[in-house]
Amino acid sequence: MEVCPVIYLVMTMMGGCMAELVIYPAPPTMESSDKYEVLVGLGDPLLGTFTYKTTSNHRHIENHYVHPNRSVSWSSFAFSRGPVIVEVRTQKDFSQCLVRPVSYKYACSRVGNKTARFTVTRNSTMMSVEFDNDYGSWKSDIVDKLLIFAEPLERDVPSKSDPSVMFFDVGVHYLDGQVRLNSSIKEVYISAGAFVDGGFITTDNTKVKFHGRGICSGRKYKFHDKRFQWSLINTAQGTNHTIEGITLSDPQQFFIFAQSPNNIIKQVKMVGAWPYNTDGIEMGVGGLVEDVFIMANDDSLKVYNNDMTIQRVVIWQMQNGAVFQTGWWTERDLHRVSISNIDVIHTDWCTFHDPDCGMLSRNNAVFDLAGNVKVINMYNVSFQNIRLEGFCPRFVFWTMPAGINGTSSNVRFIDVSVGSQPSSGQLMNEISGYKPNGYVSDWLFANLSVSGRCIATPNAGRFVIDNSTTSNIKFSC
Repeated sequence: MEVCPVIYLVMTMMGGCMAELVIYPAPPTMESSDKYEVLVGLGDPLLGTFTYKTTSNHRHIENHYVHPNRSVSWSSFAFSRGPVIVEVRTQKDFSQCLVRPVSYKYACSRVGNKTARFTVTRNSTMMSVEFDNDYGSWKSDIVDKLLIFAEPLERDVPSKSDPSVMFFDVGVHYLDGQVRLNSSIKEVYISAGAFVDGGFITTDNTKVKFHGRGICSGRKYKFHDKRFQWSLINTAQGTNHTIEGITLSDPQQFFIFAQSPNNIIKQVKMVGAWPYNTDGIEMGVGGLVEDVFIMANDDSLKVYNNDMTIQRVVIWQMQNGAVFQTGWWTERDLHRVSISNIDVIHTDWCTFHDPDCGMLSRNNAVFDLAGNVKVINMYNVSFQNIRLEGFCPRFVFWTMPAGINGTSSNVRFIDVSVGSQPSSGQLMNEISGYKPNGYVSDWLFANLSVSGRCIATPNAGRFVIDNSTTSNIKFSC
């Protein structure tokens, strides 16, 4: 399959309006995935899109708990109006295929030997395409993962000659670590077809926009490489930064550490989280996260601060970490947080365990409080339209640690669906404070369903709630 070396634009009329499809260039000298080929089109004939691949083997050498011979392949394209036909050609044949999130309702079909097709009707969709020859189980994860990202058209490309722009054009760029951005840089632009081996960190109060359709990767750096502070992109200094459009791959630790105020993260994709401590996003006060894909092998979203909005996120939670983490640090003060329209397509905590899974780490749950938190003040936190696909071992594990002072109140879970959870055994959903000064009150689970059945009582949902340190924990259908 030949992939165009430059951006390829396809235009056609659909319903009286012009439809545009953009196929991105391939980085010269970079080999495409040997696991999958991806083709797209507004109709036949279809055109090939470059498919990237990262593997786990180099991380297995550093950390032996990382299973070897795993891969993640991914491909991206942009369009204005659908439908767009997507064809996947596989290395091994299969009988059935599946597109997640299932809420997209994209039906995948085998249309020939080692060939699948489905139709994408809207952009800003982030998909896992899965095959019955490698669905995964408690014995193994999905060995060769495939992700496809359908993006909106890019409209805001800066000038290469602008001295305030750090511009990465098509090609492979090695940065020798994490670039410290000075006050002269206001944009970091990674173009489609650019592959940047390295990361970035803000160093002053200059507002910086990181954007483009290219790749920022930590593949060349050791786990916890000392040339990096925390993450591939670190915006802890300054305020009102934006990270948009790019794909982050194979981090040496976190993907994004954005603890400064009022940051925006949108249309970002995070893939290839092999070792533990590859967290997704840590945001500051007033942060916005939307239309993002996170594959994390530690906490996907750290819900640590006030006035955060998180919406339209697709999450693949690997063997470690929480989906929404509220703990770890000594003090927690978070309120007025809105989290909505989330698709958790995998929770892999039980992978490589026995069939009953057994005990999990304290930080393995969808909504979690881990670590030795000493002071907490949490109220007015809302979760709405949360969809957990497949088997989810534990939805809530929110138990205050010894010696804590503070309260958690007015937490709402509205319209949450769980594919399935353990029907017996040790794993339970748990909520508790800790005497004498830790207390939980006024939590509501409205229209929480498990296996399609609405949960009206704690027992029906396998919840263990400590009545001596909690009050007014309600379930309604």
